[in-house]
Amino acid sequence: MADTTACLDAAAATLCDVCGKPPEPDNRLKGGAHIRYCYQWRRRNDPTRPTCATPGCGRTARTGKSPLCDRCYQRAQRGNDPAARPFHQRNNDTCKVEWCTVAAERLGWCHACYQWSRANDGADPTARRYRYARSVEDLVALIMTIPPNPVTGCRVSTGVFAAGRGGYPVTTIQGDPRTQTVTRIVLAHRLGRPLRPATHACHTCDNPPCVEPSHLWEGTAAENSRDRDSKGRGARGVGNGRARLNPDKVRDIRVRYVPGNNQHESNIAALATEYGVKPQAIRDVVRRRTWAHVK
Repeated sequence: MADTTACLDAAAATLCDVCGKPPEPDNRLKGGAHIRYCYQWRRRNDPTRPTCATPGCGRTARTGKSPLCDRCYQRAQRGNDPAARPFHQRNNDTCKVEWCTVAAERLGWCHACYQWSRANDGADPTARRYRYARSVEDLVALIMTIPPNPVTGCRVSTGVFAAGRGGYPVTTIQGDPRTQTVTRIVLAHRLGRPLRPATHACHTCDNPPCVEPSHLWEGTAAENSRDRDSKGRGARGVGNGRARLNPDKVRDIRVRYVPGNNQHESNIAALATEYGVKPQAIRDVVRRRTWAHVK
């Protein structure tokens, strides 16, 4: 009975004083009382030991005569002032970027500003172009600071806003986490109302990066396409990269076409096979729904 009690007492003595778990092969007891991870935690959080003498640090001081924590002690050993350490800035403060109101996380910056700095080779995020808390009025004021082109009058936003799909500038507005097109925001501000559903902010200058308010107008996709075609900017005929026909083939199709009441009387299927297109494409060519400019 005595031997069993002694074994139980010996097993209990091997448990960690912090977490109460027994040691494992890769996590042995350290210091005779704590497993490795709890030992490190106890070194940083032992209430019986004084705090670091560095102002604002708050860590537990090292054992022995040094009044500093491990990190401040190592910095002092390298001849640096421990109080100048950037990570001693408290995380309950806001980001040190003047226009950012998010809580600081690392080096005095919020997560977004810190990530931006890392992605830009350590650049100061204070001067970064993308403002997450920008209002519509701030956006318009920023646009008016862009110098217009002396010839076209366009205010090109390249380098001021991020480029989105098709080269159109995009940004976010305060209170709305969605990424929006800058031209839609500017046009809605100029009109004094939101844009109607299924409409776009179209350009009179046909320059996607342009954010000049006077160059924008509200129109549907069909109206925008008609405006494009009227200016000769549409991918018509062989200008369309997916076109399989050309003017000579179109004229030949219209000459050789034989009308009929069904597919057996008409030669549409044969022409489609010969030219490598669908029968509907032959019908559109014959009825001048497509290639109407070819006489």
